[in-house]
Amino acid sequence: MHDVIRVVVLWIVCELEAKENNFFVKAGAQLFEEPDVKIWECAKRMSVMKNNIEVTRETPKCPNLHSLLLSENKLKVINDGFLQFIPHLTVPNLSNNSALQVLPKGISQLISLECLDLSHTAIRELPIELKSLTKLKMLDLSYIPYLRRIPRHMISSFSRLQLFRITSLTRIIQRKTMFLMVVMKIL
Repeated sequence: MHDVIRVVVLWIVCELEAKENNFFVKAGAQLFEEPDVKIWECAKRMSVMKNNIEVTRETPKCPNLHSLLLSENKLKVINDGFLQFIPHLTVPNLSNNSALQVLPKGISQLISLECLDLSHTAIRELPIELKSLTKLKMLDLSYIPYLRRIPRHMISSFSRLQLFRITSLTRIIQRKTMFLMVVMKIL
């Protein structure tokens, strides 16, 4: 979305719902760590995209949070407990965090998840436990150059999946080709 349009949309939405404290937006605010949990635990939608957050340290209790936009940060680690008490999360956007290699363990417990964007990350493999995300409608695995493995039958377990993106499988193919060449030389 164009930056000007995004700013106008956020301004209108924030004006309409400011009294209910439904939105917490600190996009592009030059944050180096996630905001204090007490400030945003009542929010329904949260955006801290386009910041410099490298690690999530806290375990927020956000029973109303539906959207969590963490894209375009410098995330390396998402604390395993970070998603534990966000039961209604439907959209976590983790895209464009090029140092993020591992998904937090709690992500497979987010049974309300509908959209999962992991594009432009350094995720190395998808945990088989993701099969429990049966409400998933969108899964974006595009431009994940280090993705080594997608568990067998995982994608087919997403019966509601409407959009599935995947690109940059060249490394996987190259590794398998190199492995086959080595095996052939040994034989």
